This record gives sequence, C-alpha cells and structure tokens, in this order.
Amino acid sequence: MRILPVSSGKGGVGKTTFALNFALALAKTHKTILIDLDTGTSSLRNFLDIKVNKDLFHFLKKDCSLQECREILPATMDPDRAFANFSFIASPHGFIQDIVNFSPAVKEKLIAGINGLQADYVVIDLKSGLDRNVLEFLPLSNSGIILFTPKLRAATHTAAEMAKAVLFRMLGIMLASPLLQDRFLQAANAPQTLFFKRLRDFLESGSDSEVKNLDGFISEAAVQFPQDDFLRVLRYYVENYKVYYVLNQFNSMSESLENTIKPFVEDIFRTVSAKVAFHNLGWVVEDEQIRRSTEAGVPYLVRQHYQQRQAAPLALDFDAQLRDLFGMAQKKAPAEKKKGLAHELSGQIDLLRKIYVCNAGKDPETNLDFIAARVRDISDNSVHQFGMKKIYSVKEFLERFQSRLV
Repeated sequence: MRILPVSSGKGGVGKTTFALNFALALAKTHKTILIDLDTGTSSLRNFLDIKVNKDLFHFLKKDCSLQECREILPATMDPDRAFANFSFIASPHGFIQDIVNFSPAVKEKLIAGINGLQADYVVIDLKSGLDRNVLEFLPLSNSGIILFTPKLRAATHTAAEMAKAVLFRMLGIMLASPLLQDRFLQAANAPQTLFFKRLRDFLESGSDSEVKNLDGFISEAAVQFPQDDFLRVLRYYVENYKVYYVLNQFNSMSESLENTIKPFVEDIFRTVSAKVAFHNLGWVVEDEQIRRSTEAGVPYLVRQHYQQRQAAPLALDFDAQLRDLFGMAQKKAPAEKKKGLAHELSGQIDLLRKIYVCNAGKDPETNLDFIAARVRDISDNSVHQFGMKKIYSVKEFLERFQSRLV
C-alpha cells in the first residue's frame, strides 16, 4: 500500500477537485481509497452528489472499522462500473469538536485505521494550511503531493513553506532524540553543543545570524567535527529529501515556469537547501468542464467517461447478428493478454507523446492519466522515497533514526 497525502499551503487551489479525480485516475488500474481529512467543512461531500451511509464519525465514535466506512460510486453514476476500484471515506457532516481538532486519541486511532486499510493506494485530502493536524499526516522523508497554482501568487510561497515545514519537522524530531540530547547537551560551551542549539533554534525560527540555510550548517559541521555520525545522518536526510508537486489550473509553460515553478524552487533553495530534489508530477489545465462537473456533483473523470461513451457511435456487430439469425453459438472472446513490462513502457511512451508532442496536455483527462502513470512508476521504483507505506509515529521514526547513529 502507498499512502499519498495531497496538501496545499493555501485554500482555493482546487485541492479537493484534484484529489478526487487523481484518486479516480489511479483507480483505473489499482484499488484506490480517497480519505477526506478536511474535517469541519466536509469538502468531499460538496463535490459528490452521493448519499453517504457511514463516514469518519462512525469509525471514531461508533466502532465501525475504517474499511467499513468506504463508499463507492452508485450505479446511477457509474453504471458500467468503470471505476469499480474507487472508494472514498467522507469526513463527518457538521462540526464535532475532537474530530475537527484531532485530539490525541482521535489522531492515534485514525492513523492506526489508515495503516490498516486494504488498498493499493490511499489518497488523503488534507485541509488547506499548515498546522500539526496537517503535518502529522504527511511523510517524514518527502513532501507528499503539494498542489499549487499559477492563479494565486501567494500559493507559491505557501507551497514552499509546506515543503520546508515537513523537512524541518523531521529534523526537529531527530534533534529531540535522547541519544543526541545526551551527546550534545552535556558541556554548555562545547562547539558541538553550541552548534546543536543553533540548529535547533533555526528549525524553530527559520533564521540564524551566521548561516542562511541547512547547507550552511552542514558546511560548518564538516569543518568542526567531520567524523561525527550526526553530520553523516544530517547530510543524508537533507540531501535525500524530495519535493513532489502538481500545478493545478495550469495556463502556459513559460508563464508557469517564470511565475510559479522558478520562485518555488528558489524559495526552498534559499531558505532550506540547494540539495533538495524536485519532482514535477505534472499539471492539470484549467477547463470549464471541471467546474461544470463540480456543480453537477459528478467527478470530472466519471462525467468525461460517460460523455465520451455516449458520443461514440455504436459499432454494428454483423457477425453476432448473423449468428443469432441462424441459431449459431456466439464467437468466443479472445483471451485477455497479460500486461507486461513492454506493454507498460509502451503506454508510458504513448502518454508522453500525447502530452508533449501531440499537445494533448490541454486536456485535463490526459493530464490526470499522465500524473497517475507517473505516480505508479515512482511508487514501483524502490529507489524513490514517495508518499509512505504507513504513517509512522514519532517513536517509530526515532527508532529508525537512532539505528543510523550506532
């Protein structure tokens, strides 16, 4: 299972619309569950004209399993079961204090429930903004999927702040390790102790009088105590941190590059590290059909599928008609061919050709299929840290971190 949180530092970027259709795109090939953690506003309910029988309230308050709280698209919306692999879990309808604010008990139960789901992909639609209730459902070694748009200038800065906060939270947990506390906080004026305190203050405030970012701290540590294991581990976590993002309401390559991607990368390089790796998962162009789908309460990809089906002329099967006329048995359907590596690579190439050569990148459906294909490819590549296999507790992360120091 791969858990993929979708976040945005600012509202109004189309996060829920993207998360919903992204999950549906993944569900074309894999079992996918979408979870609405934008509690209090029940965002997903506003996008789906579907009766919800059970939601997070039933899991958290009525002892239903999280798996039992899944809802599927009704037959009236998806008669062909083209999206049979898709299900969703809605947030409660209305304000429930400890669910909206994620009390410790609620958070612990919810994380355990998510980790126990049975799916290939779990897409989490997080609420907009940056607080602990968002950060604690994000990976510790990468950014998850950050969504922002060229349409909102402030969204670029808040997206960079989101990526920064995830890494700084991970490093802050590292510094709270009892092993490091014992090692660095014994002698008050020792160079390593002063360095350790400055780094801790930097992670909390984002500023330091002597260095601009984490690269400065790593360079300083390499001079002062080059053989220390902490330096090796710090460098490892910073240099292997990956930021994954999607541009929504995409307008043009040149405008998005100059006004959105470039300042996003520059902001992180300046305030975090020039070693951070960026992965553009794709974009979704602005399209009137997406707005109309939202108003209709039917997901864009579902609406698109059935509109195309209705528009396609029905092919007359003369062979079948003749066999019926003369009472002959119908011809057997050919055996389904198994998809192999060559088939998958061919599909990837075709999709890339559509995006970059045939200019089909102006079609949101192709955009979403491309993003889903890229996500599947990255998920299957064990070299990449992407999303998470489970939501790790602070204790579990510290155990993994401390094992690297010994």
